[in-house]
Amino acid sequence: MRLMYSILKKFSNKDLLYIRELITGILAKKLSYHGQSKLFWDINGYSRNLHVTVANPSKNDLEIYKNHLVDDRKDKKVLLLGSTPLLRNLLNEIGFRDYVIADFSFSTIESSLHALDKLGLNIDIENEIWLKSNWLDMPLEPNSFDYIVGDMIFTQIEPSKQSFFITKISSLLKQDGNFIARMQICNTNFDSKNPQSIIEEVLSSNDFENTTRQKFILLFRLKDRLRDKQTQTTSPHLITNELLRFHTSDEKRKDMLRSVIKMISGRIDVGLPFITQTREELEQIISQEFSIKTRLNARDYLSEDFPIYVLQKNINKS
Repeated sequence: MRLMYSILKKFSNKDLLYIRELITGILAKKLSYHGQSKLFWDINGYSRNLHVTVANPSKNDLEIYKNHLVDDRKDKKVLLLGSTPLLRNLLNEIGFRDYVIADFSFSTIESSLHALDKLGLNIDIENEIWLKSNWLDMPLEPNSFDYIVGDMIFTQIEPSKQSFFITKISSLLKQDGNFIARMQICNTNFDSKNPQSIIEEVLSSNDFENTTRQKFILLFRLKDRLRDKQTQTTSPHLITNELLRFHTSDEKRKDMLRSVIKMISGRIDVGLPFITQTREELEQIISQEFSIKTRLNARDYLSEDFPIYVLQKNINKS
């Protein structure tokens, strides 16, 4: 690696950018979506944006989860898909015993733990069962969980695999079990808008302060506008291209654009697209195995595109 570094630092910036583009192309072809996603989370972890409500469950989101998890019994079995720090803390806080955390990487589970430490939240890891596994083939007993919980789960599963995924989740739940998850819905109101107009609208808003939340708003609006309807994905390259095309002499605006590009650079590095699906597309997949018990939105942020679904197994499924 040292030899490679000594060679690469002799190249010009332009050549290095070209080499980076070549490497991204190779990774995109070499790795499956799952491989790209695993590499992305191994590199980035959960260390950033823990206080941003659109990127993480808000206080009211967590209250909604809690309301549908708490009952008189504490012996219920729970499976957490992924290592979302605040959901992990919630399960610990409620008092569930031996809940399972399923993630494709132990380093991601550990990263989540470090994130909780930074927030001053301590959990008892002896009360957790860590499972390193792809969600599509978790080696768990059928009909064994009362609750399966997650956050933005479908943004981690490529659309072509989602039918298999939802069948797997249904098979793990007991007959009266619930699947509770916050979803990210593609806002089709931006379909007819020019991407440059979307950028201008955010940057010229009366409350523009270049906050992390506003950066996510801009990113998500461009993601929804630039999605490929056939694949139900959005290329981070398309988003970056639109941001680079936008002309402004205002330094505050420039900083905002640079920050959003930096936010998605990790995806560009490994060739990982965003999963971008409408409510109808998601619910079509969900309805194959579940009925929608309720769909709720948090009240402490603009959560219309981030509903929490409480799903119940279809009664004709075993």
